[in-house]
Amino acid sequence: MTQHKVIAEDSLSAMDEISRVLGKDAVILKTEKINGKIHILGSNNIEDLATSNAKKLNKQKSNFSHLFTNQNLEQKTQSRKIQSVIEKNNIKDKDVSASFENQNNIIPATKYVDVETFKIFTNKIENLLQNMIISDMDTLSSYYSRSLTLKLLKKGYSKKIISEFQKDVLIEEDIDPELTFYHYLSKQLVTPFEETILNSDLIFVNGPSGSGKTTLCSKIASYVLDHKFVGNDRHKLSIVNFAPKSSNHSELINFGRLLNLNVNSISSLEDLITFIEANRTQRKLIIDVSQENNNAEGYHEYINKLTLDKKCSNIIALQASTNRNMIKSIIKSFENSFPTIALTKLDEANIGSEELSILGELKCKIGVLSGSKSIIGSLAFAKREVLAQYMKDISI
Repeated sequence: MTQHKVIAEDSLSAMDEISRVLGKDAVILKTEKINGKIHILGSNNIEDLATSNAKKLNKQKSNFSHLFTNQNLEQKTQSRKIQSVIEKNNIKDKDVSASFENQNNIIPATKYVDVETFKIFTNKIENLLQNMIISDMDTLSSYYSRSLTLKLLKKGYSKKIISEFQKDVLIEEDIDPELTFYHYLSKQLVTPFEETILNSDLIFVNGPSGSGKTTLCSKIASYVLDHKFVGNDRHKLSIVNFAPKSSNHSELINFGRLLNLNVNSISSLEDLITFIEANRTQRKLIIDVSQENNNAEGYHEYINKLTLDKKCSNIIALQASTNRNMIKSIIKSFENSFPTIALTKLDEANIGSEELSILGELKCKIGVLSGSKSIIGSLAFAKREVLAQYMKDISI
């Protein structure tokens, strides 16, 4: 007999029958599952054995299957039996399988994987996993669908923010959970800031170059003039340009002329401290801080001390589309001065889910929303409903 076909309920039983009829050196030529039954065709013909061995050698050259030990049919059958017994009886003693191997020579101990082969294998796995989203589905609350979590992850929201949402909020069945998430994150991010703007004697505006600090200073000044100082009280408000002498602040001077305000240029921290001490009780000061002077020695210590007073505010201008690494760096440098975020240039670009997530993770507070194409009457204060709607719109 050279070939034998077996039909059985499972692969283990079928392979037992093949081994019994054709012998331990038999090879499997074909395996199929038809109408719930396992159909296996085996052979002990010498030509079939030679063809099978040739195929194994070729396969070893083309993929990583050679990492695993080759076993003949009888060894495979015994191994599966052992594994089946272990699983059914829930055996916890890890030495059992080793004992079987030593007694029956199931897996030869002389074959090892060399370091270079293993390195190639791990590189392939890393390439496959690259850019994939892996979510620990077992941590999801029973009140939230897994599809919502994957949907939010796909849109760019961080797992940490989603997990906090699931932990803190219990969703009722008739409420849209995605919209609830947007409102939850908005509530964490938004802070009332209108009264703070009007009541602060000192308002520092910090941020990287090109973030719209100068335009934001002018908008704040325009808002203060409209809501706090009228008529002859305009002299009680001044704008300060805190930047190196070599810097060009013509744009700020033009805004000052437009608003009929004084613009004072100061280049050193010592002069800034002196100016603030001389004018703080008489005038409200809005200070535009250049990135160069932001790094001046002693500046952060000074602003940290000033912001302990509720009459001093520190605003960080963050341009829409600022990447998460820059956000983390900027927030870290001002973490001790109680900063409030102003999202700027929103009429030029969007702030995305990744950026909103990192702001949420860093426990930042957004107080101001601003564009760049208009100065007068274009300052908006952040509101939860507005930010939630914004997140919903950008996710469509």
